[in-house]
Amino acid sequence: MILLPLLGACKNVFLPEVEEKGAEYYDPVKPEYVVKNLEIAYTSKDIEAYRRCLDVDSFVFYFDPSQSDIKDILRERWGIDSLVWGYNEEIRSAEQIFSYADEILLSLTNGSPIEEGEATSTWVWDYYLRIDPPYEGSGYASGRAVFTFVKKGEYWYIRKWQDFRSGR
Repeated sequence: MILLPLLGACKNVFLPEVEEKGAEYYDPVKPEYVVKNLEIAYTSKDIEAYRRCLDVDSFVFYFDPSQSDIKDILRERWGIDSLVWGYNEEIRSAEQIFSYADEILLSLTNGSPIEEGEATSTWVWDYYLRIDPPYEGSGYASGRAVFTFVKKGEYWYIRKWQDFRSGR
């Protein structure tokens, strides 16, 4: 029993020390970097970084049309009678989730371009999202996200986000 407090003060020489600091983001000079920043911002619950991923002038989110209950939720909670919402609704929703959740994991993998141009680019990504404790039903979602990016100056932003869920 006397050794327990002393053991807590010992360092494990086999584990490197990790310096606590904020998440490091990428300059969004490529669509892939915007997605990486989105992933970091969501997992870190960093609303300001999340805002910087989205195009404030034209962002639109399209809910998966196969989600039978989503239209009722949008109508009742948001007053929206469609499967689409804009930048302000997306930010308010993220703020609610970020303040509610103890932990969020967003993983975006297997990104591949569908269409690329100088000022716009569309990519598809597999995603897995887990929110703990569960938020409004299931604590996880997975599927595919289709992002359309717009380039403004030297930086890219998400203009359109289409959700296609494969699991609940």
